[in-house]
Amino acid sequence: MIALYIIGGIIVFFAVILSLNVTLRVIVDSENRDNTNIYAKIGFYKIYIIPAKEKKPKKIKQEKVRKVRKKKEKPVKAKKKPAAEEVKKEKQKLNIPAIINLAKDIALMFWKKIRKFLKIKIYKINMSVSAEDAHKTAMLYGYIIQSAYYLYEVLDNNFKVSRKTYDNIKITPNFFKEKLSFNIDVKISIKISHVFNIGFSAAVKFVKFLIKSKTAQTEIKN
Repeated sequence: MIALYIIGGIIVFFAVILSLNVTLRVIVDSENRDNTNIYAKIGFYKIYIIPAKEKKPKKIKQEKVRKVRKKKEKPVKAKKKPAAEEVKKEKQKLNIPAIINLAKDIALMFWKKIRKFLKIKIYKINMSVSAEDAHKTAMLYGYIIQSAYYLYEVLDNNFKVSRKTYDNIKITPNFFKEKLSFNIDVKISIKISHVFNIGFSAAVKFVKFLIKSKTAQTEIKN
């Protein structure tokens, strides 16, 4: 019975970890840089990107300094250049078309998976469009609205974005200022289990590529 409890506890533990989210939160205020905050979150653990946490200066021991100085004083041995035949053999081993196909397959797999698993939540996007004069403001406003429409189509057709979050996007022209300003708060999240799913799929494709390349080399030798 104790063994069953231990196994059950381990299963529950890993199930909880895999159900946790990996999130990236981006909060940017162009008018007040102190409010800018970008951090990643794995479960309950936060990793601050902007502003980064100040690291305490480490005390360097004198023994380490002496060891480093001794290493620098020692003469560096010149490395032997590989022979021309060895370089040719290494070049022959590389199959550039196969590597390109592998990169394409992994990129397509990543795009399909990320479309399915990635979640985007828009808390706030407020943009006040303004330029030097009214004409430039109107032109810039038109360009930004068109770009926002294209971005909306890409997000709506490819990713999981709730319809309610689009109501939090406000782009307005401002003819009384001479500088564009914006306030953004967006969160991107994906589950840890989905990250492992993508990594496992990429690893399988890479292993298949290695097996194919080895079989091709053996066939050429034979």
